Amino acid sequence: MKRLFAVLLTLVMLVGCCSFAAADKEKITVPFMITMNPAEEKDLVQAELNRMLEEKGYNFKVELVGIDFASWGTQMSLLLSDGSVDLFNCCWMPSMATLADNGSIAPLNDLLAEYGKGITDLLGDYMACTTIGDTIYGTPKVDAFSGKQLAFLLKEAVDKAGVNPDDIHDWDTLTEALQKIHEANPDLITIANNNNGGYIVFNGADFLGTEDPIGVLILGDGSMEVTNYYTSDVFKTMLANAKRWSEMGFFMKDPMNAQDGAFAYMANKQAACVLGSYASAEIGLSVQGKTVAQDMYVVELEKDSWATSAGVAGMTWCITSLSQHKEAAMQFLNLLYTDSDITNLICSGIKDKHYTLFDDGTIAQCEGLDPVTTGWPANMGSFWPNMTNTYPWRPDAPDTYEQWLKTNESCKRSPAMGFAFDAANVADEITACAAVVDKYVPSLMLNLGDQDALYAEFLAALDAAGLQDIIAEKQAQLDAWAAQ
Repeated sequence: MKRLFAVLLTLVMLVGCCSFAAADKEKITVPFMITMNPAEEKDLVQAELNRMLEEKGYNFKVELVGIDFASWGTQMSLLLSDGSVDLFNCCWMPSMATLADNGSIAPLNDLLAEYGKGITDLLGDYMACTTIGDTIYGTPKVDAFSGKQLAFLLKEAVDKAGVNPDDIHDWDTLTEALQKIHEANPDLITIANNNNGGYIVFNGADFLGTEDPIGVLILGDGSMEVTNYYTSDVFKTMLANAKRWSEMGFFMKDPMNAQDGAFAYMANKQAACVLGSYASAEIGLSVQGKTVAQDMYVVELEKDSWATSAGVAGMTWCITSLSQHKEAAMQFLNLLYTDSDITNLICSGIKDKHYTLFDDGTIAQCEGLDPVTTGWPANMGSFWPNMTNTYPWRPDAPDTYEQWLKTNESCKRSPAMGFAFDAANVADEITACAAVVDKYVPSLMLNLGDQDALYAEFLAALDAAGLQDIIAEKQAQLDAWAAQ
């Protein structure tokens, strides 16, 4: 009897110890963006992720938190302020430089040296794009880093209009095609915009470390002079397009109250065209085709694809300064870059539940599922740190991601590639100018009101907010960087 009691007591103690060990695991919180797919099986993916981490010998677990695209910036600001998030993608937020200046994100040098060697080996010189002074504040997503203006066109609408997509190669030929598409598909939004009123990527310039183009290098002339983007010929061309597109009825009714991302309208067959920027039409179709799940044509409106520091750092991963689990966060981040088991799960879901793996190394939705109905969205890969370490989705070829990365060697580079702006001396001016941009640019680009009068008012408001101080500070730092 005593022996039985001793055995039972030992078992109770063992169970208690195991329970304590499980409860004692660090938990890192990682938000992800939800758009068009509610990720209803997030808990299954999270459970599988934590099972993998335990199997691989890591003493932490991960909580995945889904945030709607429309409220991403607002919710992330709240999470950063109360320390309830550890690791995050700083897309659709203030720039990394701004987050570093206001103390929202942690320096990563020591963490990378101890736990993130896989990241630094993988990214190499690109780490300069997320380094301010001597301090690394983020890790760029592995990607095809360059971009050119693309137009994504709903095939059904284009074919109905009798338009040949091969005839579209610049803004004028796009406008001619959209006029025919608009007339043939009057019930569709011709050009869809996002929930913030934006619908176009401001290409043709290096933003030099700010989220908005407040002080830029105009690309293509080799100049190292920092100028006002909003007085450039590049922006004036976009303004002229916006005015004629508005007068032709291309924009949605009440565009400032859009409820989702532009591609969501195409996915629902409500829009004929979405504008975007990728290194090539093939890459754009590969990324957005999985999101939209509709047949599309993708046409290139520019010849050259440009890489800039902002293009590299646009989807940067950071650790919050208030995180109590920085070491575990860096260990997990390193896995997101280097461990194919983890990257395939987090980017594509659970094998044989969300996707089927074929002998050639490509995958497809499991039978009966599509990008909208699957429990873990197929389009999530482009959000995470290294989609190129995963199986390509059919109809992409097995070497798709290898071809993506080759574009980083063939694209054109900004003369300021690798320059990282330290915003500390003009932080207030950047905040003030960003507020001006938010107030005026959506209305200007949608032609809401008297565009000429609004444009003059906008330029004056930028100067009053300190734009010239920002330009001078960028120029001084850029000159010092170039001299080195």
